[in-house]
Formats: sequence, C-alpha cells, structure tokens
Amino acid sequence: CGNGIVGTAVAVADPRAEVVFTDESYQAVASAKATFRANVHRERERADFLVGDGVAMLDPGSVDLILCNPPFHSHQATTDATALRMFAQSRKVLRPRGELWVVANRHMGYHTHLRRLFGNSEVVASEPRFVVLRAVKEDRPRSARPM
Repeated sequence: CGNGIVGTAVAVADPRAEVVFTDESYQAVASAKATFRANVHRERERADFLVGDGVAMLDPGSVDLILCNPPFHSHQATTDATALRMFAQSRKVLRPRGELWVVANRHMGYHTHLRRLFGNSEVVASEPRFVVLRAVKEDRPRSARPM
C-alpha cells in the first residue's frame, strides 16, 4: 500500500468501493491510514488496513481488483521474488474475472510472468521507464500443461 495514495484515489472515485490496504511495513500502513483519513470523508469508512505479506491473509476468491506496485529491491539487490509471490497470491484471492493491475519498471519484464500465471497480460499504459500491466483471472482454473 505504500503511502496509500492509490487506494485512497479509488475510494474517492468510487465511494461504494471496499478498499484493503496491505503492506509488510507498519509505517507504510500507518501512512496509508493517515492519507485515507485526510482525503476520504464518509460517515462509514469502507477500508481495512492490514500489516502482512501481500494479500496472503485474504480469503481465496474474495477480491475483485488488486492494484500493485511491487518492490524490486531487497537490501542492495534487485529481485523479482517479492513481486512473483505477490502475483501468485493475487491470483489466488481474485474472483473469476478479477483483475490485477501492476505498475512497474519496464526492465523487470513482469508481463511474461503474468502471462504464464494468468494466461494473459495487457499493457494498459507505458512510457520509456514504466509500464502499467493488467491481468485477468480466468473463469475456470488453468489446467496443467501436458508434458
């Protein structure tokens, strides 16, 4: 969830949306909560703020849309391990036809991983350094590929 600006923008754009902010950092979740509270004025807030590993704590098939800007640094190294784990978790918790949107540095090549995991990947927006990707969970579970 980082500082919460993306989830807050969704909540402002669609007051009916139930938004869940997740991050492994307590500080990020606190920042997201402050951003949300400063910008969303509702009697009944429809937001949860969770500290944890991506969306792993959410129920399978319970989510319509996931917006994700995965980290690609771990200590001093560049890695896609966290992002790939987040993508797999996302596929599990999305409902059929649910969408995963990913903002990423273009050089990470996430489109290939999403295509392998979801069976599809679409470039929604791009510029030389960044890309926005969309993957949709299929209605039926993907069958194992024949060997």
